[in-house]
Amino acid sequence: MLGGFGRSGSTLLERCLAECAGVTGLGEVLHLWERGLRDNELCGCGLAFHDCAFWQGIGERAFGGWGAVDIAEAVTDRQDVVRNRHLAELLTGWYPSARRQRARRLMDRVNALYAAAASGEAGLVVDSSKHPAYAYFLRRARIDLKCVLVVRDPRGVAYSWSKVVRRPETGEAEAFMPRYSTVAAVANWSLYSVLFHALTLLRVPVKTVHYEDFMGDPRAVVEDILHFAGHPVNTGDTDFIQPQSVLLGAHHTVAGNPMRMKTGELKIRLDSAWKVEMPAKARRVAGVLSLPLRLVYGQHGQK
Repeated sequence: MLGGFGRSGSTLLERCLAECAGVTGLGEVLHLWERGLRDNELCGCGLAFHDCAFWQGIGERAFGGWGAVDIAEAVTDRQDVVRNRHLAELLTGWYPSARRQRARRLMDRVNALYAAAASGEAGLVVDSSKHPAYAYFLRRARIDLKCVLVVRDPRGVAYSWSKVVRRPETGEAEAFMPRYSTVAAVANWSLYSVLFHALTLLRVPVKTVHYEDFMGDPRAVVEDILHFAGHPVNTGDTDFIQPQSVLLGAHHTVAGNPMRMKTGELKIRLDSAWKVEMPAKARRVAGVLSLPLRLVYGQHGQK
């Protein structure tokens, strides 16, 4: 699972991983139930979820068809159980009676879903849900969970979340990704980082990947992650990654950054616009609030 607060390059990283032999990228499975199953939003391949043969195949193998899933129940179960404020429950596995049955049903669904996704040629399944509460929930799923925490300079993250970004997967509907204040963005960036690092105390392998390193040497970072996941890397597997570009086909990802729908040659470049365009006050606020973790990550010297 790819973790970390959004706008840190995780979508491009998942796309690169999914281009490798034996790897399947699923996108943000956390949101599959509402955005795919209920709202029928576009898959990364460009087709509506219910028109995508890939996802229809998974639904058939997992549940005997998506029609067998109670959509309203599935959405409510996920939204009620997987919350950061319920972290104590997710840690211990002890849920109050109001959520116990919901958690059990959700676990049954995700077990069936991942098993169906891993069948066939997929030796490694990548879920870019990023949410720490979901990672804590998945500790008890029937999967070999390994997490990659994607970290970007929080000032760049905060600046990116301040921009207006349209969600193309909603089709003709005019919908936009949420926006966060500088304080909220840095607070989430810090919380997500700490919670993912804490997973190591629970014997969940966690690897930290820096956005800046990925942009600087994408092939080396992708191969390093594959080795971390125990997935074989053969000669030529990552030839689609060049120092400044990557050649991508269509991937069947649900939810996530709009670039999940782009195909062909994509330029790889470090996005450092925040250093010039971010208001000075916001940059200082983000820098001060994130200083403790930036010291840990060695980002304190970056201007």
